[in-house]
Amino acid sequence: MSRRGDNAGIRGFTLLEVMVALAILATTLVVLLQIITNNVRATNHAKMTTAATLLARSKMTDIEDSILENGFSTDNESDKGTFRDQNFPSFRWESTIERIELPTDLKQAAQDQSSDDSKSKDPMQALTGMMGGLMSGFMDPIRIGLEESVRRVTVKVFWDEVGRHDLTFEVVQFLTDPAKLDASLTAGGAATAASAAGATSAAGAAVKK
Repeated sequence: MSRRGDNAGIRGFTLLEVMVALAILATTLVVLLQIITNNVRATNHAKMTTAATLLARSKMTDIEDSILENGFSTDNESDKGTFRDQNFPSFRWESTIERIELPTDLKQAAQDQSSDDSKSKDPMQALTGMMGGLMSGFMDPIRIGLEESVRRVTVKVFWDEVGRHDLTFEVVQFLTDPAKLDASLTAGGAATAASAAGATSAAGAAVKK
């Protein structure tokens, strides 16, 4: 009798209590699983971004070496491929080498400014206008020289991740060929000097008359 009475005081869990406990446990596990999954994705994204950065820098170095060996092309260039030969088959790349375009009205703007300054009553400002008018003749050679000797190089690296596609890392760099710049400036400077000398001679002849 005493044993049966002792057992009567022990109470088990009801079905509702078990279901509530299981719901709390399931919710906790789902939250923990999401946190772990996000951490894994963030770690993988950082790893892939680091690899893309190094691969883009490597490809840019290859393009620099090619330009140093072969020089610039007169037209824009584009290329693409993969990094399979470097054991990164999931990464792809695209590259473009573009000519730069500078404003063509720099000379006219400089001439207009120098004309306004030369009409000033201030001797220093008038002298500045005269020097500006003289230097405006070098604007076109400088513009052409820069357009011939500078290229905008862009390298894009693409890759895919779980749930995200066509992720991109881009590197842009401006490369210069000093030899072409010197040649353009030399030719342009000679032409400008000859033109200025011709104008000076004509003005001198007109004064003598």
